[in-house]
Parts: sequence; structure tokens; C-alpha cells
Amino acid sequence: MTNEHLGLLRIAKARWMYPIYVPSYSRAGSAPLLEMLRGAPSSIQSKVHIVVRTSEVREYRESYPWATVVREGVTGIGPARMRCLIDADRRGYKNIVVLDDDIIHVSLLEETYKENGQRHAKRYSSKVSGIREPSLLIRSLIAGCVLSQVVFQLRPDASYGAARNALFSGPVADPSIGAMLNKQSFPACVMFFDVARFKMRAMPKPYRYHGEDLAMFLDNLSRGYRAFQLPALAYDQHGNIETTIPLDPLSEVGRPHLEHTEGLYPDIHPYLRVSVRNKLGGVMRIGMNWARWYKDTGTGPDILPMIDLINTIKES
Repeated sequence: MTNEHLGLLRIAKARWMYPIYVPSYSRAGSAPLLEMLRGAPSSIQSKVHIVVRTSEVREYRESYPWATVVREGVTGIGPARMRCLIDADRRGYKNIVVLDDDIIHVSLLEETYKENGQRHAKRYSSKVSGIREPSLLIRSLIAGCVLSQVVFQLRPDASYGAARNALFSGPVADPSIGAMLNKQSFPACVMFFDVARFKMRAMPKPYRYHGEDLAMFLDNLSRGYRAFQLPALAYDQHGNIETTIPLDPLSEVGRPHLEHTEGLYPDIHPYLRVSVRNKLGGVMRIGMNWARWYKDTGTGPDILPMIDLINTIKES
């Protein structure tokens, strides 16, 4: 049935939410996601873990006393992502969800059709759903946790996955697809982990401040695990907040991440390609040549229909 996944918002329960990890830097009292979670019920706030630099622990504890503050001694978003997993190991968490601190919306996508019959996906917003923020963000995130849990159940080699960027979802997203494995860009921004399956715990130095999404994907794939995307779950980031990542994607170099992949991930490097360049020829976006990967490995994309995920949830 079309858009049956939207029913997950009505039955979402706090106990279904994974422990939440939010790496953050220099935004105590102003991080968009954490500020939204001020209005969350205590059952959700108690699941929040904020990973920060040692020098900022006090500020974050004062700003968000309801959250667990986890200190990270090595600077950079890459090591902070690794600290999320290391801390989850220590606490015995089976699954976690990791979000960037500039996330302002997490929404399910509703399948609609234009007058010409073309499929179009749009955010199932507060206005449409009648669910106010931050409750909608929380319920949508719970839906993502439940859907990812089924993917982990059905695919033993799936180790982590992510929501998609809402900005580019409308004309291409298909909410009737529950999950896509090995047919997507690198998971980023809103990520769901099976902690035991995702093995990476140390971030290579070239990716400590940026490019960590690429390194995580390559490490995971080189170990024989797969990543997935949840096409019906989308996120939005704050568009005007100042970045804390020292990178200029519009320069002549752009994203320099391919300079190191051959040495660090030699088996996967040949399948990487520059998918978008800026006006100066610098690298804007890096992608995977999936067609070549499928041919060389004798595999193909793995598509799980949304109805299969929903039926599995109903049966459990």
C-alpha cells in the first residue's frame, strides 16, 4: 500500500529509539539539533550523547545537562565519529544513530504524483502530518531506527546506513523502496549503525577533519560489509550556520580525498570516480562506479521493498 510507512509515526515509541550520538564543536548553546532536543521528552533526552573536545566538556554539560557528554581528545569530525562507536562499545550498545549537530529536520518522504503522472516525493512535514516539532523529528528518527533494524535483521552483512539528503529527494526518491544496499552515495549526516558489524574504530589522519564519510565507507566495504540508504527518510541541515570544517570545495583542489585512497584502500580505489567538479576543476563530489563494481564482483544492487520492511515490523 502506498505510503504505509507513514503509519510508523503514529506508533513510534521512545524505547525504539537507538542511543543518539551527536559530535559537536564550538556550538554549546547554539547547535541546531541540540537546541531542538531541548523540547524533547526526558525519555529521548536521556538517550543523547554529545561527543566534544576535552576543552569544551564543561560548556556542553552546562548547556545540555540532560545529555551525556563524551570527551574526545583528538580533534576533528573523523575521530569524533570513531569516539561515538568506541563509547557505544564501552556502554554495550547494539545499535546507535549518529547525527551531525546542524540537522534541523528528519522527515519521512511521502509518495505523490504530479499531473503528468510522474512520481514525486515530498517531506511529510509538520503542516501535513499535524505533528509539531521537535516531536516530528523524533518520531521520524524512531521510524528510521525501526526500518534500519529490519535491514540489519534481513541482511547479516549490512553494517550501517543512512537517511538521504532532502534537498535532492523530490524528483528521484522512491518511498516505495525500503532500503538500497550498495547503490547509493556514501552514508552521511544521519547514520544508523550495527555497532558490532561496523569494525572501524580509528580514522586515518588525512580524513580527520573532512572526508571521514568516504573513509568510513571504504573501510566498511573493504571488510566485506555493505552500507544502505533509507530512501523514504530524509534530513535537512541548517543552511546558514557557519561551518567548523576547514575545507574549500570551490578551490582548484576542492576535496583532496582521492589523494590518499589508493594507498589506504587499494582494493576499492579503482572503483572511485570524480562525479562533480567545480568551475576551477577542483573535486566537488566523489562517487562509486557501481556498474564496474557489480561486473567485477558478480554482484548487483540489493533493493528491499518498503512493504517487506513494514510487514516484518508488523510480524515482530
